[in-house]
Amino acid sequence: MQLKRRIMFILLLAMALLVTALGMMGWLGEQRWAQRYNEALLQGQRIAWDKLQNESLDRQDALARKLLEDPSFRNLQAPGAQQRIDSLLAHAVRQAPGLRIDILGPGGGLISTTEPGFDPQPLAESGWVKAAMESPSGVRGLSQVAPRQYDWVLVRGFDGGALAIGQDVAQRLPELAAYLGGDIFLVNMRGKETLGTQPGSLSATGAVVPVRSSQALILPLSTTSATGQGALQLVSQPVMNPDKRVVGALVWAQDVTAQYRSDKFFNWAAAGGALLFAALVVMGLAAYMQHAMEPLSRSVGVLKALASGATDASLDDGEEEAEDESGAIARGVVAIRSELLNLETLRQERIRIRHQQERLIRDQLRSLAESLDPASREEILASLATRGEIPTPVAETVQSGTNQLAELAGILGRMSGLVSTQQSRLLKLLRELQAAVQTQAMLASLQQELEIARQMQLSILPRSAPDMDEVDIASTMIPAKEVGGDFYDYFPIDDEHLAIVVADVSGKGVPAAFFMAISRTLLKSNALFLRLPGATIAALNDQLCAENDQMMFVTVFYGVLHLSSGRLTYVNAGHNPPIRLRDGKATFFERGTNMALAVLEGQEYNEGEVMLSPGETLLLYTDGVTEANNAEGDLFGDQALLDAMVAVGADPLHKGHSGGVPQRVVQAVRTFEAGAAQADDITVVAITYQGARS
Repeated sequence: MQLKRRIMFILLLAMALLVTALGMMGWLGEQRWAQRYNEALLQGQRIAWDKLQNESLDRQDALARKLLEDPSFRNLQAPGAQQRIDSLLAHAVRQAPGLRIDILGPGGGLISTTEPGFDPQPLAESGWVKAAMESPSGVRGLSQVAPRQYDWVLVRGFDGGALAIGQDVAQRLPELAAYLGGDIFLVNMRGKETLGTQPGSLSATGAVVPVRSSQALILPLSTTSATGQGALQLVSQPVMNPDKRVVGALVWAQDVTAQYRSDKFFNWAAAGGALLFAALVVMGLAAYMQHAMEPLSRSVGVLKALASGATDASLDDGEEEAEDESGAIARGVVAIRSELLNLETLRQERIRIRHQQERLIRDQLRSLAESLDPASREEILASLATRGEIPTPVAETVQSGTNQLAELAGILGRMSGLVSTQQSRLLKLLRELQAAVQTQAMLASLQQELEIARQMQLSILPRSAPDMDEVDIASTMIPAKEVGGDFYDYFPIDDEHLAIVVADVSGKGVPAAFFMAISRTLLKSNALFLRLPGATIAALNDQLCAENDQMMFVTVFYGVLHLSSGRLTYVNAGHNPPIRLRDGKATFFERGTNMALAVLEGQEYNEGEVMLSPGETLLLYTDGVTEANNAEGDLFGDQALLDAMVAVGADPLHKGHSGGVPQRVVQAVRTFEAGAAQADDITVVAITYQGARS
């Protein structure tokens, strides 16, 4: 590349970096301004929404206080109280469009409502009713009462329950739209438009609204008019219910087409101006460099001629007398020309010496090639033969620029590489052989240790069913690896009670197996001492939380069966709900709300209770059953497990006892997997209650 082009390139690069830096600073400033503007929009939207919501809830609170002053609310069971209350509610609803009033019992059950329909759902959840009865200020907030309806709900408690008043948000959205300008929408948790001042217009834009985060953006819109593309500004932020759970998002939409087009025109104009300025600067630099580099170009031309052997080439008269850099270069060119004639004689002598050196090196290379393997030796000898030893005239050698020494050096380098490659292959083979021997020994030792661990794990599981006439128990466990994290157990607490447990430790392999062994030992110790399932599991949770550096956890279903009555008292700590097989029908237990063990200490665990009739079968299992997958990645699932248990109940061979039930479930899973690898440990325990001993 010519010097003037290099200088031009450097100047252009510096200019480009400067323009880029200025553009980046401008862009960053614009982004900061846009961020502050968006924060102001979000704050304004939030203030307007809170003001409208609080105004509505304050009116609802005043109405609730007024209604609760009526003596009929002091005793809902008094004669005529219900008719009086219905009359009061109907009158209040007629005075305020979009209003709904519910009277709820202490448990959250609907006692009376102004909502028409066959079976309307209560405005307030049971937890809100309980909180309202305990708090003098009541409970208030937003609630999605129907798929396409949001209400502001106020709940106030009284001695016999709670009064809930709901105001349809859709009735008040036009006020918010008039205050902010534009349109207001509410979207559900899936980001779909639920209601708004212009129904359907938000969905028509195809905008994706984030529900759980605040956002302000400008959405370009395609238009059919000749004025160009339009734009819509969307400002959204989540809205919450009284439990502080997100139930949707509030969206404020404004048409900002004029501003968008103005900003777009300004950006294009600024970019065009910058490009025009840059083009003018480049043209000026090019003209200046052309004038300044002309003497240097002539000096370069003379040097090229001298380099090609034309010693008669010379500069124009007077160029070497110039006082600037071009004159200094011209004087140097003249000095070079005078030295070229002296160098010619020395060059010829060097060529003759070089030929002698080449012949000597070629002979030495042939001797060294004999130490290579046959293929490499033939390659080197062929390369040496193609170079030949035909003498080259001195003049011919000077003009062609042939460098035999460089070619021989290349052959020597190839030969060194071949020798080094041979040695490296041998060393690599030796290292691989040593590593293979060590790996094989380690693998054999590891397999032996894993087999011992598997046998130890299986040895701590129950080896036989308990010797009790009241129950029939069958079980199986299939680890996904040599050892697993599932375990089950059943043991008598006393003559009247039998403890049953199935658990699943997080993870698989050796760590899960160790954690399983610790959990089983502590559980059995606590069960024999504390007896009650809730207390037993709470104590076990605190013990497992202590020094749980690996952050492992375990899900547990633990139950205590009273053998005489069939009453099963249990605790489900984050485990899969058992299946109850009765009269050929299979149903799941209610899913528990208890947390898994070893997650957070100091937890209380709620107990559940069911009564088993003679002949009923319970199926306890781990998630390795329902989460088994086939080659397509489909899960076995809860419904397939229910179907398998229904099939067991329909089989006369399994009526009244548990024998073979775990195997039938495992066979159903294997049929579904169709050869796919087992992904998790599988544990199945079946218990059939036979009734009290006669």
